[in-house]
Amino acid sequence: MKRETIILNKPRLYAMMERRNVDLLVLRSNENSKYISEFFHNGGNLGYRPFVVFFFRDPGRKPALIVPAVDLHLAMYMSWIEDVRAYQMAELFTDLDVNFYPDFFDAARSVMSDRNAKGMVIGTEGEELSTGFRNKLEKELLADHKVVDVSYDMELVRMVKTPEENRRLKKAAEITVKAHASFREAIKVGNTDRDLFTAAVKRMYDEGADNVRFINVGCGPVSFSAHCPYPIDYALKEGDFVKVDMGAEVKGYPADFVRSYYLGYASQRAQDIWKWLNEAQMETAYWLKPGVTGGEIFDYSYKKISKHLEKYPREFFGHGLGIGSHEQPRMNKGNKTVLEPDTPVCLETSYYHEGVRFHSEETLLVTNDGIEHWTANLPRDLVVKT
Repeated sequence: MKRETIILNKPRLYAMMERRNVDLLVLRSNENSKYISEFFHNGGNLGYRPFVVFFFRDPGRKPALIVPAVDLHLAMYMSWIEDVRAYQMAELFTDLDVNFYPDFFDAARSVMSDRNAKGMVIGTEGEELSTGFRNKLEKELLADHKVVDVSYDMELVRMVKTPEENRRLKKAAEITVKAHASFREAIKVGNTDRDLFTAAVKRMYDEGADNVRFINVGCGPVSFSAHCPYPIDYALKEGDFVKVDMGAEVKGYPADFVRSYYLGYASQRAQDIWKWLNEAQMETAYWLKPGVTGGEIFDYSYKKISKHLEKYPREFFGHGLGIGSHEQPRMNKGNKTVLEPDTPVCLETSYYHEGVRFHSEETLLVTNDGIEHWTANLPRDLVVKT
């Protein structure tokens, strides 16, 4: 007997399919295939190994999950979907006495045939799919059906989180806040960016993280502007700028949190910029409420910060958070996505000054009554004393 779903919000998914008149979803992207199947595979980043969910609007047609043979054991254990099929990839056979299809499309055709799927409206991920896979999918499998792009619709389905999703996200945020405290304590003259990186990563795992989604450290007189991909063994000196963007992961769900610092001292102009960025961020955070759009959030924030920093260069002021690090609502100008309760969001402000990028990011949960501020328990002091 398979378990019930704890991640997938079935009523929300069915409502979307009803609204778009979609009979079947055929979804391959990492985010969507994990969300619907609840199988948190780690092989989908290999473009030649599809993990694909088939989800029908008619409850009488059971969903199916197709995975590479090497992942069949784990998929059968982790997913709530009972019909899990495998195609020959990495393994030609295993200890399971089941049929392995020659390739993904053979397995997919068998699912469609078994479900008597004919003349359907089928939702896929459109331009998000690789051109080769999309062309073959539409030519070999979906030629007799009407295909529609549900990429944005799936973003809206995933935007509002189930209690289990928010539990994981909140725990990831709490772990990241503690890891950031260790990072901040390591900001000392003579320590390297690798020392800071190590302090944060160790604390994440000590606090129970399942993975480190990312950690990007920038430091020195001129830091990497945004996302330095790895430590460069720079040794800190007094007066240096330090920034980190980091997120621990809990059962497939990440945190996302940023702070910026100066070691020892900062100019008055630097302190003013940091103060204005944080004030605009927090004023926006406590203004948030269900019903406003991503574009309205952008306009509100831009108005607040432009009082102090003319021609503010930021293209967006935040984003949703979930299986993907950046989800809806994306808070850029003109975005019409409407904020709903049970949506976790990250608010970001940043500004370039004297060769470095001041950057702050907070994570909040939007509720019916306002917000829960998940990353409130860290100081916002710009200067770390030597």
